[in-house]
Amino acid sequence: MRPIFFCLVIALTAMLSSACGDYANSLKGDVKPPQASGPNPNNLPNPNTVPKPGGGLGYTVNLSPVLISEVLVNPGASQGSQYVELLNSSLLSSDIGGWVITDGNSTFTFPFGFQISAGSRVLVQLGTHGAATGSVQFAPSFNALPVNQGSLALLRSGNEVIDFVQWGGSPNSYEGAAASYFVWPAGDFLAVAPTGESYNFVGGTVGSSAWAISPATPGQ
Repeated sequence: MRPIFFCLVIALTAMLSSACGDYANSLKGDVKPPQASGPNPNNLPNPNTVPKPGGGLGYTVNLSPVLISEVLVNPGASQGSQYVELLNSSLLSSDIGGWVITDGNSTFTFPFGFQISAGSRVLVQLGTHGAATGSVQFAPSFNALPVNQGSLALLRSGNEVIDFVQWGGSPNSYEGAAASYFVWPAGDFLAVAPTGESYNFVGGTVGSSAWAISPATPGQ
């Protein structure tokens, strides 16, 4: 009797195991893992499709503390040569050694280690000789700037346009690069200054609206 009982128990156990296995297998395809209520780490945004910061629709203020502050293109008889003036508008001294002033044809490069003190200006006399100081530099090989239409760019590291101004028409040298660096809108230019008056940066945004034509004030 006992052997028969054990046989029945074994048979019943086998039947239950088989049935449970079949039931579990039948549910296998329907069971879903629990869903988290927070962000799904497998559904993060693609970094190649996330919008990148851009220049926007307008033009930003030049972030460099050193900028072109005045350009005299058409000097009067008593004013001497053409000149470009730079201003350091920051509260700290700025090293502009190696920076370049250019109109696309001629260039002037500031000597290595040249510093502009905080709030100070440096005048670059174009096409004339002289004894250079911390406030006045000379560019004797710089050809005369055109009076009726031209441009000047201030470059850092050879090609980065830090500041730009153009007058009399468009396009001019470095205009496209200046637009790409958001320091001057393409197609914008100043009217031609009368004899003895210069282009003066008066502040604000960028482009011709930030400039005025007024009597020359070198070094002021």
